[in-house]
Amino acid sequence: MRRPARLLLILAVTAVTAALSLGTAVVAQANARAASAPRVHLNAGHHGRTHVHPRCRGVLRALARHRRPRHTLQECMARSQARIRARRERMLVRRADASGHGPRAGIHPPASTAKGRENGEAMIAAVLATPCTDTEVTPEPANLPVVREAVLCLINQERATHGEQPLRTNSKLEAAAESHATECVELDYFAHVSPSGETPVERIQATGYIPSPFDGYVLGENLAWGTYELGTPQAIVAAWIASPPHLANILEARYTETGIGVTPAVPPSRGEGAPGATYAQEFGDIIT
Repeated sequence: MRRPARLLLILAVTAVTAALSLGTAVVAQANARAASAPRVHLNAGHHGRTHVHPRCRGVLRALARHRRPRHTLQECMARSQARIRARRERMLVRRADASGHGPRAGIHPPASTAKGRENGEAMIAAVLATPCTDTEVTPEPANLPVVREAVLCLINQERATHGEQPLRTNSKLEAAAESHATECVELDYFAHVSPSGETPVERIQATGYIPSPFDGYVLGENLAWGTYELGTPQAIVAAWIASPPHLANILEARYTETGIGVTPAVPPSRGEGAPGATYAQEFGDIIT
């Protein structure tokens, strides 16, 4: 008699780090077991580092020395961003005036914002109007590109349903996801941190996704493995959506890019020899 299908989920360790620092912290962990039924294990999180304008680093130094700064970090960042926007608007005015293609008013930001909103709404409508295909295929070495596309389609449809922009594929995030899914199977473990101690942030940094140590970022990772019919894209994404911490990563508005890795096997000690697949999805955005 065939063993019951099993499913295991794990979501990224969550860490929010203040400027120029890095750290990780496990936020939540839950387990649910039922005899002869799908089994789900959850662990939730997100990684982030805020980019701080050079003008505001004095605030951080004052805080580190237990001194009261003249302005809070939030006030300093808001003032810096306002100066940057004003400088860009002046530059656009000069360019428009020099080219003769527009009045001195240049490119008015509200009009640009409205156009961006219209484009965003059109993208969401297009995602909702496009049905996802091959969502119930069993992952095999020959069909992994199809499986990745199915997962991305289902993820983007869930985001669109909640009014969020679709994610675009990034090759470096995909490389990180592929390497992690493969390593979980080859080294027989299932966690965000590898046996060697490599964290999700370090794994993504190794691909060159974060261009500079001075750039901020937001990163996240969803992991899952499933056996038999619970190893299909439809089953994996449905399980992620049903889990609040996994869904939080899927719907995070700050993420703009993603990479999906799929290995047509499960960690040997977890799957007990049953056929299945291991999935890893990286989420990210660079804040410059």
